[in-house]
Amino acid sequence: MLIGVVGKSGSGKSTISRIFKSYDQSIQIIEVDKIGHESHKDTFVKKELLNVFKEEIFNQDFSVNRKKLSSIVFNDKEKMNKLCNITLEFMEKKIDSLLNKSDITILDYALLTKLKYFKMCDIKILVVSSYDIRSSRVRKRDNITTKKYDEIEANSLEYMVEDFDYIIDNNHDINKLRKAVSEIYEKSIVSR
Repeated sequence: MLIGVVGKSGSGKSTISRIFKSYDQSIQIIEVDKIGHESHKDTFVKKELLNVFKEEIFNQDFSVNRKKLSSIVFNDKEKMNKLCNITLEFMEKKIDSLLNKSDITILDYALLTKLKYFKMCDIKILVVSSYDIRSSRVRKRDNITTKKYDEIEANSLEYMVEDFDYIIDNNHDINKLRKAVSEIYEKSIVSR
């Protein structure tokens, strides 16, 4: 079973994925963002990044400076698309190698709706929370300014709620969140 957990940065995707795993330790969580970051170490990807973004995004040791790269792509949708296209093949190979290693796999990714895997998901979950809550979480987690968060927010996807099986409202306390996840788990996972 493949479960897609989608939502804007700071909505609570990772927390929800961990709650699902707490019900069944055999659940595999694939945090697609981490695979994207891992792609920046790949020789082919780095060459392509150099062609598109030039030396300015690299540290002296030829590692990708993610802060510099993000400051470029979060202000320019065209450059964001170029970055996604460069890393996509690496990411898909890695995800493909991880699929089917567990009976239940969760794909945790804000941009999942843009990947082939979204259509493959048996259950699609959209996590929503208010701008203020998301901003507070991300600023604290990533130690960034409100201005930087607003750049991320301005370039985030808007989702069509009708594309999802479940909408989880994560504007409340952790107990309400656990209850919402538990209901989905009991109704759509345990019953299968």
